[in-house]
Amino acid sequence: MPNDSSSNDAKTIWQSQPTEPSKMTLVLIRHKTRQLGEKTRRELFNEIAVSVFLIGFDGFCICWIHSVALRAAFALAIAWTLAGQYFIDRESLSESAQLDVSLNTSLQSYRREVERRRYLSSRFLLWSFGPAVLAIGALSTHLLTLVWNHGALSHGYLLSTMPFFALLGLWFVGVFVLRMRHQRELQREIDQLKEVEGSVDS
Repeated sequence: MPNDSSSNDAKTIWQSQPTEPSKMTLVLIRHKTRQLGEKTRRELFNEIAVSVFLIGFDGFCICWIHSVALRAAFALAIAWTLAGQYFIDRESLSESAQLDVSLNTSLQSYRREVERRRYLSSRFLLWSFGPAVLAIGALSTHLLTLVWNHGALSHGYLLSTMPFFALLGLWFVGVFVLRMRHQRELQREIDQLKEVEGSVDS
């Protein structure tokens, strides 16, 4: 990945300049803070895109499905999505890091950016994954009800729903794999922060 390569280059430059540790540490901190800020902005944009899609999907299901209980579930998913987007944006944008000129303040900015990414990661299951699971659960309930009411295989309803449930299983696996990779990246960022803080203290 380009970001990983640039990060390794900056780290190599920093480690190869022992005669000016403060100056090179400051360059590394600014580079990492800017890099993490770009990652966070991309993640926030993706969150907004997913939220818009979920709201549109829930709205379509409300118009399509006539069950009052399922409509209420989709309406709850919309409210949940909007609330999650509000709280995530409010907290993350208020903690936006700045590239300060001094070593101590730059280190604080770096630390704030890592903490901001940790906050976004910790809120994923509650504010992003939760509404999606609620909406998918409501839709799955509707499809299984159709299968049950229309005689399952005799009318082909079960077979017609198989691609949906196959994609649903792949989606759950994909989310799990991506979250594991994201957690490893976040832990690597935390370890790098500790490494930089240790170099400053020494």
